[in-house]
Amino acid sequence: MKRVWWIVAALTALAIGGTMTTIKIDNIVASLPKGKGAYKRRTLSSITGIVVHHSAADSGTPTAIANYHISRGWPGIGYHFVISPDGTVNQTNDLESISYHVGYYNTTYVGICLIGHLSKHPPTPLQMDSLRGVIKHVKSTVGKELVVKGHRDLAATECPGNMMDLKKI
Repeated sequence: MKRVWWIVAALTALAIGGTMTTIKIDNIVASLPKGKGAYKRRTLSSITGIVVHHSAADSGTPTAIANYHISRGWPGIGYHFVISPDGTVNQTNDLESISYHVGYYNTTYVGICLIGHLSKHPPTPLQMDSLRGVIKHVKSTVGKELVVKGHRDLAATECPGNMMDLKKI
């Protein structure tokens, strides 16, 4: 069953230099396809950062990404959140899941994937607004400031695409 979560992170967002933000996050963790096994778990306090990814495809869905990751032998989708071009935010893993999205850093980083090939075109304004909101939500949930990096900052990859300007977050 899908659960829609409305998160108002007003005081914490203000405390970390943001503005009051309301973001709709559709939690689809339970409805996504699963592979064999399960991701290991971590505490929220072990999270130190957020990694931004792109799907490297002009279209896609969390279910399609999950099926692709499962075909690689993973327990499920590798990202914690997926943001569609229309700004829709899907939570695809619990924050405590050590999912596969950035190699060595999986144990301490949360993965956010924007649907789109962000080397061909920039993220939509709605995606950028949602990305800012998800980052504020994660920081509020974890209860501390977190570093935000692109996948390419931690691994030899073009991800999250050459047209993704992380300075605009």
